[in-house]
Amino acid sequence: MDQLLGVLLGGGLTLLGSFGAVWLQARNQREEARAKDLWDRRSGLYLDLLTHLGGRVSFAGDSDEFLVGYGPQTAEDYELRTQLNARVALFASPDTRDLWKKATDAALVLHAATIEGGHFDQSFDRILVPETSSDPVHQRLIDAEKSAREELIAHLRAELDVNRYLPA
Repeated sequence: MDQLLGVLLGGGLTLLGSFGAVWLQARNQREEARAKDLWDRRSGLYLDLLTHLGGRVSFAGDSDEFLVGYGPQTAEDYELRTQLNARVALFASPDTRDLWKKATDAALVLHAATIEGGHFDQSFDRILVPETSSDPVHQRLIDAEKSAREELIAHLRAELDVNRYLPA
């Protein structure tokens, strides 16, 4: 009788251990799938943020009279800005949100100052912003925009842990 009780108890513990292991494995797989899904969504969002880094998605033009008319121009621009902002609010870290705002605002300020100050070259209907300027105020805006863009890119690469797999 003692042997039968030992066998039943051993079998029960083995069964319980097996169910526990299966449950833990399923839980870990769900967590890994969620983490991969979030990484995929973030990487897509962050690529879109860099693609549309120009001032047309900036919110600065809504509050600064100097910048009115240089931000979003069309319904598509406003829709793009709204969609990017919603995705940033949902999937991006607070640091990313702040750096994205800083970079788009710097791009918008540079664009407006470039047009207003005549610091541009034109090729057909495209306005070309020089990478350097003899005007120190305009050069500071160029440097600020470049710095904000590079800071955002470095942060996004670190947040997605891209540097582990790709050379810097």
